Amino acid sequence: MGTGNLSVELSSSTLGFPSLTELGKRVEMLRIRRALSKQTLARRVGISRQQLWRVMTGKSELTSSLGARLADALGVPPAELVGSPVTVYAGTERNRGLESYLSNANAIIQTLATLPVDDGGRSLKRAFLNAIEDLAIARARPLGSAFFDLRRRVVAGEL
Repeated sequence: MGTGNLSVELSSSTLGFPSLTELGKRVEMLRIRRALSKQTLARRVGISRQQLWRVMTGKSELTSSLGARLADALGVPPAELVGSPVTVYAGTERNRGLESYLSNANAIIQTLATLPVDDGGRSLKRAFLNAIEDLAIARARPLGSAFFDLRRRVVAGEL
């Protein structure tokens, strides 16, 4: 009998794990960007980690009071938790394209924050910044001092 490639796609529900709701996905992305553990986030909100998980999986309702505390702990407006999906970078930059992204230090910082903080992550961050610089040069787009401050912070291990 020959062996063939069998591709099996397992979902979280197949494995017995509840799926995150859209709200849960937003909370999780924001939590990771801010380098917060679920326990730390739950403490800041004033609930248990289990209660936070129930809200993220839709097993428990998000009250307006809890939503406000959660948004405050994550540093976002409450509408961002229940409204439009979280984007990889700030504001409407996603819809404006690369030119806007290159000129937005906050967007670049948010992208850098998604990368690991170990030595491998620092290498990824440096490669990413090199790519940004190469794109800016190719498009004759000057990079501001904020970009070079970011590079210094990455090389120094501060970011």
